Amino acid sequence: MNRHQQIEFHGLFLANFLISLGFGICNVFFPLYCRNMGARSLLIGVAVGGYALAKIVFSPTMGQLADRIGARPLVLSSLTLYLLVSCAYLTTENLLTAVGLRMMQGVACAMFRPVVQAQIAESAAVEKRGSTMGSFDASFYAALGIGPVIGGFIMDKSGFQGLFYVLVACSSAALVIAFVTLPRKFNSTVVASCQSEKTSLRLMSRQASSMQGLLFFIFGRACGITAWATFLPILLSTDLHLSGGEIGIIMSSTSLMMTVLLRPVGKIADKMSRRLLVICGGAMSSFLYILMPVASDFNQALVISLGLGVFSALSQPALSSLLAEHGQRLGMGTSVGIFHAFLNLGFVVGPLLGSLLNLSSGLHGIFIFIGLVGLGSVCGFTLSSSTPHQAQEFPSVNR
Repeated sequence: MNRHQQIEFHGLFLANFLISLGFGICNVFFPLYCRNMGARSLLIGVAVGGYALAKIVFSPTMGQLADRIGARPLVLSSLTLYLLVSCAYLTTENLLTAVGLRMMQGVACAMFRPVVQAQIAESAAVEKRGSTMGSFDASFYAALGIGPVIGGFIMDKSGFQGLFYVLVACSSAALVIAFVTLPRKFNSTVVASCQSEKTSLRLMSRQASSMQGLLFFIFGRACGITAWATFLPILLSTDLHLSGGEIGIIMSSTSLMMTVLLRPVGKIADKMSRRLLVICGGAMSSFLYILMPVASDFNQALVISLGLGVFSALSQPALSSLLAEHGQRLGMGTSVGIFHAFLNLGFVVGPLLGSLLNLSSGLHGIFIFIGLVGLGSVCGFTLSSSTPHQAQEFPSVNR
């Protein structure tokens, strides 16, 4: 990277960390916030699911728009929307308004996360793409690892208003950083190319077909992540009778382990077969899901959670690098947008299937099922004939 690209990388790293930190601080307590205003299970489900649904709907469109107009307008618009929504939380006392604001946060996320990831992937040198993407993803997982801990402290001291003040501060700082560090110019020839070649829904469908291996994998992985995050605290509390502090340590350990390992594993992804790393990481993570109900105490559960962080980190930079290779040919923003749509679809389906299984098979059945789904997604990725180098029927996009 040259000096300007380094400034852009560090700026987007900080902006992504701050937005993810604000989300991590508030997200755990949002169901309690809705319940405090009178919501019950159905409306809480609408609020939580609406956030993911907004991302599913808007991620492909925003990624395609980034290919046309560049990252800067979308990133600044998304961060402005984040800030406005954060300020609105401080003033509303209406439940339906709060649910609507939550959905607007989903729109802002769809405008931000895929576009930023595409921008980083494009600026990374091909031979260092794994380490670059791994380093950038650390900003997300570090924030998610420490966010709930900070949020719990703030909640105890200042309540929901304190959480939203921190959210406003994080959004404001991210907006200022992005405004200062993002480049103000982009290649106008790319705009014309993308406008003529990337606008049809039919082409987006063909792009999704060419990426089917990655989409199989990320859908299964997202199902596992959300079902794990939703039902593991219940398992640890009811089966192992762990304290709140012990549960918090286990829940944070996966993200913190990933934060530590993403950059060194990214360097490995630059030298080894990326498909092999995705397969190994995905398969081992799935086995650990199945193994969790066997844990009999805190130490065993912690070891499994740490192992999940290790193997999730093993596949993450390689997965991002393969996605970037597709993006070089299909349009980076469009490819990342489609990828995030399937990611968020998994985020919706995972907890819903988990809830149904909890009624029919109990908590242990949930973890066995998500492990099998994960193994199935790895098989789908492995058997898929799609590789970045086989997508020659699509026009190349060089930016």
